[in-house]
Formats: sequence, structure tokens, C-alpha cells
Amino acid sequence: MNLAKNRNQDGVLITLTQACQEANLGATTVRRLAEESHAVRKIGKIYRIKKKVFFDYIEKEYAK
Repeated sequence: MNLAKNRNQDGVLITLTQACQEANLGATTVRRLAEESHAVRKIGKIYRIKKKVFFDYIEKEYAK
């Protein structure tokens, strides 16, 4: 498997693990919120989350 040498935390698409770390939430919760916000992007078998859409959704829905 070829692993990327420069993983950029500031990328538009982030991994599930990166989203969990940034949101301080568990994987199941992040997956559910990502699905609700339509932030999921699947590239082949790779699961990525569109960072801006995901965090904007959390702010909009849960910052009440």
C-alpha cells in the first residue's frame, strides 16, 4: 500500500480519524453527522469527509 508522505490537516477532504480528532467525537457519531450533513465523499473504497460542510453543519444544528 502506498501511504501519503505529506498528510495535510488543512485539506478540504479529511479522514474519519482526522474528523474524530478535530471534533473530539467518536467514529460512530462522526459518521452519523457526516451522513446527515451530506459531507461524505467516497473515492473508490476511501471514505473522506468534506471538512467545511461537516463543521458548518455542526455549528448550524448544535450551536443553539
